[in-house]
Amino acid sequence: MRTRIAFLMLMGLTAAATAQTPGTPTTKSTEPPPASTPAPELPALNEKAQKYLDAYLGAWEKRMTAIEGLETRLELTETDGKEKSVFRGSASILRPNYAQLFLKQVDDEANTKRWRHYIADGQYLWDYQYKAKKALVAKLPKDNIGENTLLSFMFGMKAADIKKRYHISVDPTNPDKFNDFYIHFTILPKTREDMQEFAKAELVLYKFNKPEDKENQKKFADYWMLPARLWFQHANKNQVTWEFKGLSTQKKLLARDFAAPAFPDKEWTREWAVNPNEKPLAPTAVRPTSK
Repeated sequence: MRTRIAFLMLMGLTAAATAQTPGTPTTKSTEPPPASTPAPELPALNEKAQKYLDAYLGAWEKRMTAIEGLETRLELTETDGKEKSVFRGSASILRPNYAQLFLKQVDDEANTKRWRHYIADGQYLWDYQYKAKKALVAKLPKDNIGENTLLSFMFGMKAADIKKRYHISVDPTNPDKFNDFYIHFTILPKTREDMQEFAKAELVLYKFNKPEDKENQKKFADYWMLPARLWFQHANKNQVTWEFKGLSTQKKLLARDFAAPAFPDKEWTREWAVNPNEKPLAPTAVRPTSK
C-alpha cells in the first residue's frame, strides 16, 4: 500500500504548460541516464555551488508550499532490464488529501487490464485493479496522502530536512544541468531505509533564471520551480521516469471532484488493503463517508 500512496503523492510534483514552452529538460536529450551507468559521484560543492543549492532549494520549498491544487498530463516510463513500458494519462491533486491518477499503456490503450487508476477522496485511497475487477481500499491520514521515503522530500519537506536526509548537489558549471530553463539536482540516499527505495535519482526543475526574478516568476507562473522530470533507479537497476507534460495551478479544484467512481459492473468487489475492523464501503457518485 505504501507504493500506491507514493504513486499519488507524485501528483504534487509537476511542471506545467503555458503559452510559451521551453525546451527539453536537458539541451541534448530527454532520455534519463542508462541503466548501466554507475552511481554518480556527487560534485564537490564549492562556495558558489553551495550558494546556488541553498537558494534554489529555498525557492522550491516556498513554491511547493504555496500550491493548493493542480492538474497535469504525464508520461510514466518503467524499464525492467530489457523490457520497457510507457504509460500516459492525467492526474490532479488538492491539499490536504485529495488526488486522482489515471494511466493507460500507450501500445495497448484499449486493454483495461493494464489501466492504472487511483483515487484519494479525502478519507480513503482507492486502487482500482481492472484485471482482477476489484478495488483495494485504505484509510488516508487526516492531513495528507501519506509518507514515502523517496518522494516526501519533494512535497512536504523543508530545505534543511532535504539536505539532512539526502546527499543532494547541483553543478552550476554544467550547461546541460544548469541553464536558463532547467536545474538538475543529483540525489543519493543516506540511510539504509532510503537505499531500499532507490539507489540514485535526478530531479529536474523548471528554473527560468534567478529566484529573485519576479518577472519570470509571474510570466511562467505554472512552471517556475516545479518539477519537469523525476528519474530514479532502484538497486536492481530498474528505472522509473516521470515526465510532466502540462499543468495548471490556476483551476479551482473542489473536494467533490475527487469522489470515488462507481464500479464498472456488478462483478467488481472491494477489500481493505489492510484489515481494519469494518466493512469496506462502496464507491458512490459522491464522496463516501466513514461508518
